[in-house]
Amino acid sequence: ISTAFNEPGAARVSGVEFNVRYPLRPLGAWGRYFQVFANATKLRLEGSRDSNFSGFIPKSANWGIDFSRKPFNVMLKWNHRGQQRLARVAALGPDAFEYSKPRIRLDVNIDYQMRPNLFLYMSGQNVFDVPETLFRYGSQTPGYARMYQVLTTGVQLSLGVKGSF
Repeated sequence: ISTAFNEPGAARVSGVEFNVRYPLRPLGAWGRYFQVFANATKLRLEGSRDSNFSGFIPKSANWGIDFSRKPFNVMLKWNHRGQQRLARVAALGPDAFEYSKPRIRLDVNIDYQMRPNLFLYMSGQNVFDVPETLFRYGSQTPGYARMYQVLTTGVQLSLGVKGSF
């Protein structure tokens, strides 16, 4: 997307992204049931000091493996979120912000085909319950005072039946 107007200042985002999906069939008979996949993004942000870039994530990656042999399909997906700069924290100085620490989470999806049009499914998000850790700091904040909050949401589990009729 290219635009000549940004509010409240000029901004530019540039970067690189890649995406790959590869079946493991060439590795032998066992490999025909597996696929691996990965994608990653690295962005660079440039803009005036007045531009609001809170929530911007410059580095992210996803990778995983998919096993599919009827009646089962199992997918393991890892997600990496790089450091995320959040809101300004004026009380800690002119260059202080809140940051979300980089983290890697694992999601698992399992499908069982009971009939051609009926599936039992289970999904688990963040199965190792990796917390979100927030920091608040600027150039004058000592290292021991930077951690602000640790948020845990637990593991989100879904179990159900899906089908088409």
